[in-house]
Parts: sequence; structure tokens; C-alpha cells
Amino acid sequence: MLSQIKDIAAKQVSKVLASDATLKVIGNPQLQQALVAAINLRAEARDLVERRVKNLASTLELVTRDDVAKMRRSIRDLEDNLAEVRDQLDEAQNEINRARAAADHAEASHAAESPAAKPKAKPRRAKTAE
Repeated sequence: MLSQIKDIAAKQVSKVLASDATLKVIGNPQLQQALVAAINLRAEARDLVERRVKNLASTLELVTRDDVAKMRRSIRDLEDNLAEVRDQLDEAQNEINRARAAADHAEASHAAESPAAKPKAKPRRAKTAE
């Protein structure tokens, strides 16, 4: 039922828009100028209201949408920087761990090869003839 009403309304609107009278009215330069002026007036009124609201918010030291947007951008930037610093810290920690492991390995290898690590053989005493 509702779709039928929509279809009928759409057909009627199409007929009205396609009529010569409607095309003449829409094509009228004075009407077009009036529509443009109305659209511009609406935009100017919105801008004026926004400026006054910002001034009032500033006077009353209230937070504005722009302030919130700036704060969100700052927080997002700080989070990105923090993530980058954490990644750098993790990489530095990994490098330290690799260096320690290499040093431990080198120390163990050196200790195994070092003569100090091997037990010294006792020098033999020459036999004396008694």
C-alpha cells in the first residue's frame, strides 16, 4: 500500500516537473537569483551564529567543538609518538639482549679454549740417583 502511494506520488511529481509551466518558473533568472540569495543567506546566518557561539564560549571559558577536535588530534599524535618510542625501546632492548648473549657465548668459548681453564700438568721431577 505504502509503495503504491510512493509510486503514484513520484509519477505526479515527475509530471509536474516536466510541465512547461514548471520549466518556465525554474528557468526564470529572477527565481534562480532568489534561490541563490536564500542559500547564501542561510550560510551567512550559520557562520554568524557559529562565530557568536565561539565568542561566547571563549568569554565564558567553555570548551568548543574546535577545542575538542584539536585535543583529539593532539592525543592521537601523542599516542602515535608513544607507540613509535615503544617500538624503538623494544628494538633497543632486543639489541641489548643479543649483545649480552653474544658476549656470554664469547666468554664461554674463550674460557673453554683458555689454558687457565685447563688443569696444569705437574712438572715431572727428575730422578736422582741415590
